[in-house]
Amino acid sequence: MNVGLAIQKIRKDQNLTQEAFGDIFHVTRQAVSNWETGKTYPDLQILVEISEQYGISLDALLKEDPQMVQTIDRQRAIGALRQEKGVIDMFTGAGTGIIVSCLFAPASIRRSVMIAVGLFLLCIGWYKKAKHDQKMISYIEKGE
Repeated sequence: MNVGLAIQKIRKDQNLTQEAFGDIFHVTRQAVSNWETGKTYPDLQILVEISEQYGISLDALLKEDPQMVQTIDRQRAIGALRQEKGVIDMFTGAGTGIIVSCLFAPASIRRSVMIAVGLFLLCIGWYKKAKHDQKMISYIEKGE
């Protein structure tokens, strides 16, 4: 049984309409319908709430639906990659900003040090970007 069928069984055992079930978990009737038909999956947090509300283990909900487990893994990996991208943007943005602002400052040792710091931040950003790109390629190849 997949997650959608399990949710449908829980809902019917409780004599709830899709709308009433959705109200309990703060989602629309259409969301519940999409879960039950397998078009989409509930968020992991909602699965935890369903598990707690109806005393069904997450193991029982997830183990029999390998596609759901794969979807959760994919979402987690994408989230981690997005977080890394934010860190990369922070380093390269800060480095670029420091260097550009130093271009308009009068020549001094402080300016030279700040340019060096900016270049250092840019290098860290570029290094992290190269690693990030390798992970993306690996993720894409693994998904095919």
